[in-house]
Amino acid sequence: MKRREFIRLGAGAMASLPLMHLPSALAGHNQNKRPYKQLGVQLYTIREQLAVDYKVPLKTIASLGYKDLEFAGYFEHKPAEIKRYMDDLGLVSNSTHVRLPALQNDFDSILETAHTMGQTYIVLPWLEEKDRDSLDDYKKHAELLNKRGEQAKSAGFQMAYHNHDFEFIPLDGQLPYDLLLERTDKELVKMQLDLYWAIKANKDPVQYFKKAPGRFPLCHIKDRAADGSITTVGKGSIDFDALFKYADLAGLQHFYVEHDDTDQPFQSLRSSYNYLYR
Repeated sequence: MKRREFIRLGAGAMASLPLMHLPSALAGHNQNKRPYKQLGVQLYTIREQLAVDYKVPLKTIASLGYKDLEFAGYFEHKPAEIKRYMDDLGLVSNSTHVRLPALQNDFDSILETAHTMGQTYIVLPWLEEKDRDSLDDYKKHAELLNKRGEQAKSAGFQMAYHNHDFEFIPLDGQLPYDLLLERTDKELVKMQLDLYWAIKANKDPVQYFKKAPGRFPLCHIKDRAADGSITTVGKGSIDFDALFKYADLAGLQHFYVEHDDTDQPFQSLRSSYNYLYR
């Protein structure tokens, strides 16, 4: 269904998606309640569409009002070509996700691509099960993050780490997430808090904002359905307004909407945008 939706949108996306909720119409919205000046999209949401082509999906995202794209690979498209097209659409990319093997073995290339794309944040988004068996594994990851964080900072970039729920499962009496916070330098390694995954693990994001103020310049926004699964923002139980009251304390600057698994990603993104700017 995702592929069919992509083809349908390719033929008429601009005409079919209403544009009444764009930022230009929102000059008076409550900045205290909604601290985001603009919203972004984690492009994993539309990975199947991007695997076919990038122009129609990115044009559609721009038409919905989103401005900031967080990449999770380039699907064999050339980053420089994507960047030129983004410039034409008025889109920016402040962040990219890179997997552990690339972080370990190809960091120079990562920095080069980030420079091409105009990105600041380089985020480790996921650990394979074999890479998170023990606290010693996490200690090694913290060491690597510090090393890459220092290299990134010297080149004008910033390392960060993105969580799922497994970091909140105790290992030998300690939460791996807490270990990462403690063993990484707060200036070299920031955290991208995925609000859904933290809450799914029964953790309160606000407590982490208080525990490590200023450490969370990025977040992922997705909602939690009654059965615990991911759903479109506004369709679930997460009180985003309550969380975002602590945006300044957290240091939040970049807000990325994401839906990991939906047959209608563009409709989900539109609905999420409208909810967050309601």
